[in-house]
Amino acid sequence: MRLFLVRHGQTQANIDGVFCGKTDLPLTEIGIQQGQQVADALKNITFQSMHCSEMQRAQQTAQIIAQSNTSELTIQSEYRLNELDFGAWELRHHTDIAEEDPQAWLHWLADWQNGCPTGGEPFRHFSARVEEYTEELHSAISCSDTARKNQLIIAHQGVLGVMITKLLKLPVTAMWSFPFQQGAYSVVNNYAGFATLQAFNARTECWLDKHNTTNID
Repeated sequence: MRLFLVRHGQTQANIDGVFCGKTDLPLTEIGIQQGQQVADALKNITFQSMHCSEMQRAQQTAQIIAQSNTSELTIQSEYRLNELDFGAWELRHHTDIAEEDPQAWLHWLADWQNGCPTGGEPFRHFSARVEEYTEELHSAISCSDTARKNQLIIAHQGVLGVMITKLLKLPVTAMWSFPFQQGAYSVVNNYAGFATLQAFNARTECWLDKHNTTNID
């Protein structure tokens, strides 16, 4: 199975530099353009499935890509691809949180794997649902009818970060080493349960050669 990982396009929260998980923001005009950039880059790839977060920003990005693709797929919403719920920290800048909720913020900085934004979702619960979804993908590799499929996944920075560490069998702390850019795509080849990162934050046209291997032009 070949997994194409795409982060949603820009939102106002990205511009403002604030936390945004459950808040359902739309794409900005630049975010729409970024979605089209990815659509153009992946127009030659036939996808057998397309999974997407339930959030509007991811759904919009997925729809832009789907409209430019010949696969004619139905976008499958998946709650486990939703970003971490930041609770009271939603749409707040980290400097404001540090001032207004210092104890919780310091705990998060000291032990984010076991921490929880005030009124939000514990990181361990978030990572567990993302890892559960990823494990299902991994299990599908052994099925003969799915082994050579191209699957498109549109989600969020935190989700994709956890996913890639799970796929590459890295500790979850390595998620910060994979900053997924907007307007780009990444490719993980997963064959017989062995995953390799073939492209990361690629923007150029992608196509498959006669041997069904991915080429980045």
